Parts: sequence; structure tokens; C-alpha cells
Amino acid sequence: MELNGKEYQLIANYLAGECTDEEQRKVEQWIDQSQENKRQFQELKRIWQLSGDAVKSRDKEWSIEQEWNRLDSQISKEKVSSRSENSDQKRYWSFRSSSIHSGTQKFIRIAAVFLVAALLGVLSYQGWYQPEQEGQEPVLRQISTENGQRANLTLADGTEVMLNADSELKLPTKFASDVREVHLDGEAYFNVSENKDKPFLVHSNGSLVRVLGTAFSVRAYPEDQKVQVVVEEGRVSFGKKKEREEGKAILDRNELGTFDLATHTVATRTVEDIELYMSWRNGYLKFEKTQLEDVGTALERRYDVEVFFEDPSLKKLLLTAYLKSRSLRNVLDVITTSLEIEYQLDDNKVTFMK
Repeated sequence: MELNGKEYQLIANYLAGECTDEEQRKVEQWIDQSQENKRQFQELKRIWQLSGDAVKSRDKEWSIEQEWNRLDSQISKEKVSSRSENSDQKRYWSFRSSSIHSGTQKFIRIAAVFLVAALLGVLSYQGWYQPEQEGQEPVLRQISTENGQRANLTLADGTEVMLNADSELKLPTKFASDVREVHLDGEAYFNVSENKDKPFLVHSNGSLVRVLGTAFSVRAYPEDQKVQVVVEEGRVSFGKKKEREEGKAILDRNELGTFDLATHTVATRTVEDIELYMSWRNGYLKFEKTQLEDVGTALERRYDVEVFFEDPSLKKLLLTAYLKSRSLRNVLDVITTSLEIEYQLDDNKVTFMK
């Protein structure tokens, strides 16, 4: 039986003793359905045991490559799988090469990554292993995060990506010979490995960012009705996807470009405080004269909660604050004290009140 991301999550919760009675019955029924299911479960259980202190790292930022390297090393000691010595295949996106191993070994390699991701509650994967065939279009891999989650990953070219909450990144199993292209919905920070012969392209909601080697952040949540690009180092071009390169805006260090989805135009300006756009990388929230409605959206993504307003007029209140605490209650205390309002926190529901 081929498991999907949600089923790996359920099994991980079962192994951690964190599932409900109903979920426990569901897993045990699946195990008893066939010998193949029992075999898969035992392999997953062994991977869980090899993962050591992974559960203790739940609240920490997680590097996919580092976690896999640690697991891969332990698995290799048991001669369960082997790792290619080819330097191009050592990075995270080289798992397509696992087709050279036996079916069991391939399953364990893929299951290890799925399981660690699930038990840490960091990522959800879709369509992880689909070998490319000769002459076919490149198969896009999809990585997504939910509210309350972030992810770090290193691409095959050395580019580092941090994916913010409620975001999705699509990219091929192997970059083309002349270009490196990814597709983003949501928000991500890119530290692009320099390669003058292979530009790095980020497609987001009809816009296109083109770079050779630089560090920048892209925010492209569909509900924003705009795409924002902030450059930390280097230079990028930014504009409508099908627009000629010479017609695109050029953004240098500490410059912000905003692509309007309605007019397909780009407005640019210099930003004095880049942390307003980058603070999420460290788990912080920074606002400057930001409407409370938008603050609420940021809280929903950061803490995986639902935010409500007892009075619609509260949505228009403006907040300026740097919220470094990782505690939701501490953050709510600061917000409501600053705005002289009240809040109520029930489970995962936050209600702002006068």
C-alpha cells in the first residue's frame, strides 16, 4: 500500500503515543489488513527508533538535509541502504537516484524522510517519488507548510530556502541545463547560489523574479492581491511573467518591489528596516503601523490559530511592535496592551474585544 503524507503523519503520531483512540484504531486496523502493511509498519517503527531525539526537536527550526544526513548515517550502519558518492547526488533533491536500490531499500529511504517530517510536524509532501521518463516534461516536486510551520531546505545547486507558514514551493527533481526555476505560493526567503550561466527564476502569481546569485524574500499569498520582493543582498529583476526583461523593475539591496495583481505594475521603494519583511525567519513578528486585521492574519499563520474580532472597527487599529516572544499569550498581551483592548484565548481561537 502506498501511503500519503497524512497517513505518515498519523503513523508518526501513533508511534509517539499522541493520537486519539479513533486514530489508534485506524492505524491498528491498517496494520492488520495485510502482511505488507505489517512489514511497512515495522520498517517505519525502526526508522522512528533510529531517529533518536527527533521528537525533542519539535519546536526548533529543522533542516531537511541535516536531518536526513543524520538518519542516513544511522541507517547505513545497518546496511539497509547505500549512498552514492557522486557529489551531485549528495544533496537533498537527489532522491530520484534511489531507483537503483531494491524496492525495500527505496521504500525505507523515502519513508525515512516522510516520517521525520511528519513526526516533527514541519512539512507535508505530495507526489514525493515519481521517476522521470525519457522525453517527458520534468516532474515538479511539491513542498508545503501549514499554519504554525516553517521549513529549511537546501536545493541541489546549493541554494538555501526558508519556507514560511501556509506556503508551497514547487520545483523539478533536476534543474534544466540553462535555468533554475521554482514556483512559489506563500512566502519564502532565498539565498541563491551564484551561477552566471544558470539564472534562478521564481514564479509567483503571474510575476517573475530573476536572479544570478543573491538573497531576497518573496511574499505571494493569493489573498494579498500583490507580490512583494525584498532584496537583502545583490540585485534582482522583477515584473510581469511574460514581460520583456528590459521592461522589468531592478531591485538592489534594501529595496522593495510590489507587483499589483490587478494592474500588473511594479512599484519600488527603499526600505529603512528590512526586518519588517524578514523577521519571520527567526520566528519573530515585526509590525509598523499595521492594521490589526493584517496582524491577525500573521498570528494565524505563525501560531496556527483562528482570529476573530468582536467589533469590526477593531480591524482598523494600527499596531507598531516587535514581537520576539514565541509564546502566543505573551504576544497577545503585548498587542492588547499597546492598543488598549482586550482578548480572549480559547484553545486555538483568539477573539479581540474592546
